[in-house]
Amino acid sequence: MVTSRFLLVTAATLAYYTCVGIFIPTLPVFIKNGLGGGEAMIGAAGVVFSASAVLFRPALTWIGNTWGRRTMMVSGSMTGALGALSLIVVTATWQILPLRALMGVGEAALFVGAAILVVELSPETRKAEAASYLSVAVFGGLSIGPIIGEWVMGDVAEGSRGLSSGHYDAVWIVSAVAAVVAGLVSFTAPAFVGAGPTEVRRRISWFHPRAILPGTILALGMAAWTSFTSFVPTFAKSIGLSGSAAYFTAYSILCLFIRLLGAKFPARIGLRRSVAVAMWCLLGGVTSVWVLGNSLGIWLGTIFFALGVSFFYPSLLAMSVEGIDGEDRVEVVASFTSFFEIGGVIGGLALGLIGELLGERATFAGGIGFAVLGLSLLRRTRTPVPSIA
Repeated sequence: MVTSRFLLVTAATLAYYTCVGIFIPTLPVFIKNGLGGGEAMIGAAGVVFSASAVLFRPALTWIGNTWGRRTMMVSGSMTGALGALSLIVVTATWQILPLRALMGVGEAALFVGAAILVVELSPETRKAEAASYLSVAVFGGLSIGPIIGEWVMGDVAEGSRGLSSGHYDAVWIVSAVAAVVAGLVSFTAPAFVGAGPTEVRRRISWFHPRAILPGTILALGMAAWTSFTSFVPTFAKSIGLSGSAAYFTAYSILCLFIRLLGAKFPARIGLRRSVAVAMWCLLGGVTSVWVLGNSLGIWLGTIFFALGVSFFYPSLLAMSVEGIDGEDRVEVVASFTSFFEIGGVIGGLALGLIGELLGERATFAGGIGFAVLGLSLLRRTRTPVPSIA
């Protein structure tokens, strides 16, 4: 299963999500300190990124079936690079929004193409394992990127204001380079595995029925995770810490070991049970940060989030594609992965509003609510996800 083609697809994914990860600790600080924005604008930047990715999904189904997976990955990477590099000219908070929308489209194209390829390159009984290895690249990049981003940006004190308070232009250049590297590696990916281009014989929908249940659970879990990725960087500074790089470093290392050593864990205990374990870990993560509200709370949250995220996504992706092939596979994967962004939209809007009204620490209480909703939905779902004939 782990062939050279598989490794190159995951390498391109790692490079692109390093670009995405660079923005986790830097964009909130840029908005708040560099441009004088607030929590609502931080949330809005996440919302437009996710919303554009969701709205572009039907087009991705057509592109994937007609032009191939390689086209999706290459064009997505270069689109993301353009959006990242264009941040150099931003001087007002509203200008960030269209560029984040452009990056959202790029992320969607790259990831859907990569996810389809790893599913097609793996045996039926090892798709959860394949998804786990791909998620090493995704969340590895989302973990390595923040370390790079915070290091390039430099130390920005909580009270610092203005574009001169951080090396922001250098951050955007480095992130764009990571996306370009992803695009170059993507040229080595196969356009199709097995059958060639297919004609889409029916109307393409945003949400394939097979993807709705696992996708909804994914969205709720990712909304909870948003409280960690979007608000820990500024929350850490607000309680007197120098930054969040140490937490994301630990998160990166934990995710790497858990995903590599536990890739077969979901298949061994069952996909549904694996999702339940992951949801409880996400709940433990946001609860730790909210209740303790200090460095220890963030450390505990980091450990819980690493455990939860490591098993959450691969198990749900395997649930969604089980028994699906051909033309439907592209649409199912496109639909399912859109819920990742939907979770970002929900989390960005709700948690940003909560932060504005009740304070930054309250955003983690909002994350608890999303995790509880996800667990509740999973507990009420006792039967396997039905196949679509």
